[in-house]
Amino acid sequence: MQDLAGHLSRLAAEMALDLEDEECHPQLGLSGREIEVLRLVSVGRTNPEIGEELFISRRTVAAHVSNILRKLDCANRGEAAATGYAAGIC
Repeated sequence: MQDLAGHLSRLAAEMALDLEDEECHPQLGLSGREIEVLRLVSVGRTNPEIGEELFISRRTVAAHVSNILRKLDCANRGEAAATGYAAGIC
């Protein structure tokens, strides 16, 4: 598997995100549970794996992921992970 940090750095560069920006709001408008889910997404966990780790259903995980993508205005999990990484929460 490709180095995740390197992949996220390249993705952040493609999205013109400044990974050193100290003014990023650490919560990004996400709930505590959404931050937990985003952290697991950012390390490559699948919805079933996230559900098992957090003791929630796959459907609940999917809802959290959808909310994260909407709130962060991201098209996919990789972009959301890069945004979380850039903000220092992943």
